[in-house]
Amino acid sequence: MLKTQVHIGSRTAIKNPVMTASGTFGYGLEYGDFIDLNRLGGVLVKGTTLHPRQGNPYPRMAETPSGMLNAVGLQNKGVDYFCEHIYPAISSYDTAMIVNVSGSQVEDYIETAEKINALERIPAIELNISCPNVKEGGMAFGVTCAGAASVVRAVRAVYDKTLIVKLSPNVTDITEIARAVEAEGADSISMINTLLGMAIDAEKRRPVLSTITGGTLWSSGEAHSSAYGLADGSDGEGSHYRYGGHCLGYGCD
Repeated sequence: MLKTQVHIGSRTAIKNPVMTASGTFGYGLEYGDFIDLNRLGGVLVKGTTLHPRQGNPYPRMAETPSGMLNAVGLQNKGVDYFCEHIYPAISSYDTAMIVNVSGSQVEDYIETAEKINALERIPAIELNISCPNVKEGGMAFGVTCAGAASVVRAVRAVYDKTLIVKLSPNVTDITEIARAVEAEGADSISMINTLLGMAIDAEKRRPVLSTITGGTLWSSGEAHSSAYGLADGSDGEGSHYRYGGHCLGYGCD
């Protein structure tokens, strides 16, 4: 019989390597009518923060020719709501429920991790130090070795289960960040969070997203860059915004 069990570090074993990506699958409950969650190796639930978050202003999602841009901003009801309402509903599933933890300061990460550590049926957390949609916290910690190490070190001191650290691709050398978090006690790394991207509404001559940039889900090869686009001449016909050469109206050469 085929053995499909996979180990995450030395603390957690999941029955197969099929897992969902945090932020794309809600709490798992939303998809119960479409798939038997018990068949999955694990479900990484949506981002959870210490306090409730309303997320970023609209518009915060934009379709691209072969993907989308996301700038939701970790909208959630906070860790206390998760513990009181979501955890009882997901704890009975025969799959590893892993919580994505985010914060805007080290103390937020610590307190959130402590609360989740007390939940018996949550075997691991995914520490989000890399989210490109949040103006404070995630990006600042995840782009330097010192910043990433400081968060992991603090959380490792209070969290005794499997610690997965989600890394940002928007760095000079991701291998240095990975080594830094490993040295501070990470059991595993999650690679990668979304790449920084942008879409321009050529008619309005401004970015589509309220946050200017967002996370690219499936790179479209269009004019995505933190420097407001590298023109590729695409017209984007049929869309309410345009790419490429049309971003000249917003300072692109």
